[in-house]
Amino acid sequence: MKKICAFLLSVTILMLCAAPAAMASWYAPMDASTEELAAANLFLSNFTEVGVKRIEEYYADHTELVDFAHDHIWFNDNDAYEFGEYAGENNCRVSDDDIQRIVDKYFYDAPKVDLTQTRFDYEDGYYYHCETGGWTPNGFAHVVSLCPIGESKYFASFMVFGGGEAWDNSVMDDTVDEVEAQFGHPNGYGAALIYAENLSDRSTYKMISYSRL
Repeated sequence: MKKICAFLLSVTILMLCAAPAAMASWYAPMDASTEELAAANLFLSNFTEVGVKRIEEYYADHTELVDFAHDHIWFNDNDAYEFGEYAGENNCRVSDDDIQRIVDKYFYDAPKVDLTQTRFDYEDGYYYHCETGGWTPNGFAHVVSLCPIGESKYFASFMVFGGGEAWDNSVMDDTVDEVEAQFGHPNGYGAALIYAENLSDRSTYKMISYSRL
């Protein structure tokens, strides 16, 4: 009986000791394919190009979400903006029609946002600002590690290259050496917690939290 108890105890100890090692392997950086890295790079670049610094849990303040959607329109659908002479010395405006759609597209478990929470002047369904031509892209993301943490969620660390320069989506599947040869040293670093049902398909990606140095 003592031998049986001792055996069972030893098996239990081995299982307990092995569990942390097995769990640790789940969170180790994965060997992502070129297609997976390109999709992650492109998704994160939507945030780096507009200069987002931090996005955390979506509490009562929706300013980060609304302003991201506004700036995303500026960089990706500039024709949506109208120019004229508006109140407050503003000369540019865009409708709020697509703000919620963009928030829903890019954010995990996205809330219904308060469209009035923004850094811009907002009136009668339009965001206004004084356009001076000073907008420049803040660079694109290059993922250096992807760690699966379960439930289709991943911890990503990335570098930012090409701040203030022109670039296109062809750089998304370049190696870090190729990117550095073309754009020089990174102009930023960051980390994000993302959701992706399929890492090769950018349309399945959602942002949970994000921080850039």
